[in-house]
Amino acid sequence: MEINNHLANRLLLVMIVFSTPALTSSFFRIFNIGFQPIMGIQITLYLIALLMFFFRERVLYKIKAYFITSCFLLLAIGGMIQFGLYGAGILLMIMYTALCSLLFNRISALISIAVGFIIISSIGFAYITGHLTYIVNAEEYHTSVNAWFLMLGTTIFVATNLYIVLTFMSSQYQQSLSELDKQVQLRTKAYEAEKIKAEEASEIKSQFLANMSHEIRTPMNGVLGVMQLLRLEHSNEKQTSLIDTAIFSANNLLRILNDILDFSKIEANKLDIENIEFELQPILDSIYSNVELDIKMKDISLNFINQTSKNLLWTGDPTRFYQVLLNLVTNATKFTETGTINVYIAQKNINGVSYLTSEVADTGIGMSSEEINKLFQNFSQADASNTRRFGGTGLGLAIAKRLATLMGGSLTVTSQKGEGSIFIFTIKSTPIISPLIEAKNQKITSNNSAPDWSNKRILIAEDNRINQRIICAMLEPSHAILRCVNNGKEAVDLAFEFKPDIVLMDIQMPEMDGVTASIELRNKQFNKPIIAFTANVMKGDVEHYLENGMNDCIPKPIDINLLYRTISQFF
Repeated sequence: MEINNHLANRLLLVMIVFSTPALTSSFFRIFNIGFQPIMGIQITLYLIALLMFFFRERVLYKIKAYFITSCFLLLAIGGMIQFGLYGAGILLMIMYTALCSLLFNRISALISIAVGFIIISSIGFAYITGHLTYIVNAEEYHTSVNAWFLMLGTTIFVATNLYIVLTFMSSQYQQSLSELDKQVQLRTKAYEAEKIKAEEASEIKSQFLANMSHEIRTPMNGVLGVMQLLRLEHSNEKQTSLIDTAIFSANNLLRILNDILDFSKIEANKLDIENIEFELQPILDSIYSNVELDIKMKDISLNFINQTSKNLLWTGDPTRFYQVLLNLVTNATKFTETGTINVYIAQKNINGVSYLTSEVADTGIGMSSEEINKLFQNFSQADASNTRRFGGTGLGLAIAKRLATLMGGSLTVTSQKGEGSIFIFTIKSTPIISPLIEAKNQKITSNNSAPDWSNKRILIAEDNRINQRIICAMLEPSHAILRCVNNGKEAVDLAFEFKPDIVLMDIQMPEMDGVTASIELRNKQFNKPIIAFTANVMKGDVEHYLENGMNDCIPKPIDINLLYRTISQFF
């Protein structure tokens, strides 16, 4: 636009320069033929051109462009009608079309060609049929040879200069476009270089976070594993309470870790949302078991009111749905000292689209409108004092809202200070009718709840000695025959000798990692299930395991209930 504006200013200057001799000539002719209306038009256009050029920085580009093209159109029509200069009129019309192409765009140029063609054809037809004639008064015009040569020379001079000016302007215009194109290319290259650097930095950050996740989850597996094993023992009530508190604290630490990882993945646009069928009741049971200890300590009640049919499956991402709903229920538990927390689950149709709606209503401390406004900001809590009192990263609700949006839904809140809060969480989800589903998430409370896998052989590949002891202790109540090896190479060597019914394979191990070992086993026609159990459980990682011969994945820290359920489905 800046280049076009510069071109319009140049054209205005050209019009003023070449109109000045013509205007001067018209003033001299007033003494012979008097003031004619055409002279008034000429003077008016000249003065407008002068004003536009003088205030060129304030006049809009389109106004200047329309004025210039209109002047050339009037000049062409006037030349043909007044003097019968048919050839000159055609030339001016061509110039008018060229100006439209330069000042506007191709569509405008095509319209100009059509208008010019209609005008020229109409005037030509009028001349041919005799409806339009012209008479040259010999007294007005000098008809001597010298006068005609002077007029011819003047015309050639003007035409030559006009050609030179327009050629120069066109050359400058093209040069400006070339320069602009070079600048665009340079900026594009610079942008691509910055983009590559940003992607590399993001990749390094993601790799760092993945490594940190693995390094934190590995010792946490030892902590949580031991706590779960202790709880299976016949402890007294006080010991059980202490163990439950330790488990609760460890799970809180894991939630903080997950918040940071999720925030980083969302910022890097690397968070994938699944769309699979899932069962609702086990998710609700799991959420209840996660906050059960806290609600008992506070002596508050938590009620799940599932208003949907229990024999339905739902479509969506069960992991992310569970994560958001758990966050809302955990927050409600955290900020409610007395009273009740009700979770209403319902299905709604809005504009023909099915939504699964979860409403979490508590009788907690509530929030003011100012606190609600900053509730979903990163690293922020409604009240800064809450960070000291209740803890947390301030990322939970910000991540929850973004996850709800990624799942095609929303997360909203209504609240009043001192009167509790209501969070409404929705996702796009289609109900699918299924036979009556039995809840599978039963809590393990004693050795009697362990499955009986007598005579089943389980091979465990794990390089960490503590994790070996924990996984073996978890599986011993099942009476399965257990063998532990320290890396993938030992697992491959022992598999056909030990003949396991299932292999539990860690991923990061010395000498040979779990994925390579899985590939080796499949290449040697080993057809028993291989289950990855690892701290690297990002979606891309799990897909990689499944693509390379593994059948399932158990995340670390290992949940004993999940361990039993996963193995059971293969036995």
